[in-house]
Amino acid sequence: MAWRDEMGRITLPDGRQLVAGSFRGVPFRTVDAEIRVGRRNQVNEYPQRDQPYVDDLGRKARRYAVELYVIGDNYFAERNALIEALEAKGPGELIHPRYGALTVSVDGDAGVKESPDRGGMARITVTFVEDAANNFPKSVDDTVSQVEISANAADDAAEADFAEEFTVEGISVLATEAIKGLTSSVAGLLETARLATSVGGLATIVRLVGGLTGNLAALIRTPVVLVQGLRGIYAQLVQEVSRPLSAIAELQHVFGGNTRSPAVALSGSSRARSLSNDTARADLQRRLSLSNQARLLAVAITNTDVVATSDQATALRDALVAQIDAELEVNDPPAAVAKALTAMRAAVVRDVAARSEFLRRRSTYTPQAVLPAVVLAHRIYQDAARADELVARNGVAHPAFVPARPLEVLR
Repeated sequence: MAWRDEMGRITLPDGRQLVAGSFRGVPFRTVDAEIRVGRRNQVNEYPQRDQPYVDDLGRKARRYAVELYVIGDNYFAERNALIEALEAKGPGELIHPRYGALTVSVDGDAGVKESPDRGGMARITVTFVEDAANNFPKSVDDTVSQVEISANAADDAAEADFAEEFTVEGISVLATEAIKGLTSSVAGLLETARLATSVGGLATIVRLVGGLTGNLAALIRTPVVLVQGLRGIYAQLVQEVSRPLSAIAELQHVFGGNTRSPAVALSGSSRARSLSNDTARADLQRRLSLSNQARLLAVAITNTDVVATSDQATALRDALVAQIDAELEVNDPPAAVAKALTAMRAAVVRDVAARSEFLRRRSTYTPQAVLPAVVLAHRIYQDAARADELVARNGVAHPAFVPARPLEVLR
């Protein structure tokens, strides 16, 4: 027997050997121990039915019935320290010679027995029950919903600003020019739908666009209703989109293609009012393109087949943030619009940051020799089924001969 074991053992008068342990760092000796185990079964017995049904509710908490001894010249101090440890609040670490290190709590009372026949020794009987951290459900911000809420607020602000700035009252030529500009805008939206939605989704959007353009002559006199019609078409586009990256690219072009006219006109003239209407229309188109890019980006990140890497998500975010910054800095929108766009910008940044950590990261791998794609996929990913992904991502001519050059891989 090793000398450390000898030091940890004391022999009682009846021949039993006490072995050292500790609770909350307070040492004790022990000899006997009992562990109680089982299942938490609920027996269901029904009237007029001979066979019961048992619900298994999981494993019972393990309980350890232990006899602890403190013995020796200093046993008073050791006994008091052990009693204090047993009365302390919360779980503690039990080091037991048979059961190892356990996190336990005291289950009920502990009995302390001392006898004049056995001076210099106290025996404590205690039952410990296993304990673990109380892991409550962790709340997580729904960043996708926050993007949607902020995009709706941005649309509301854009709608209010358009309604304030746009008017065709009094001069018929204003109505004609407004219809022409809005028809062009709606046609661009329809082209986006053709590129980014399925046939079924496109049919729905075509009907909505037809209803809007067919009533433009009346709608231009109620700007709020007009904008709500446009917002409805955008909402249908986001709902029906099957190629969100194509839709985002088209809306980026919408933002870039709707700049304010540099022309000026005499204040109060019909030309000035026409320019003001065109500016209001361009402002509306840019702002609706930004809010719907935010929505589409949230959709795209949800599908790892569309946005596969955190680098790709970050690049899309940066492109949108750059356009929002341009709108704020170059076009100097009203305070309400600026506030809504700033909030949407923050929501997009939070959403991408929260969800991109679950996406794969792009890295490079350089094979030392020409090898089949299945061999490399197994070597890189431990999954030979990803050979096609490796071939497609790196433009390999033949999957049996992957060249010995740096390859882009997703970890």
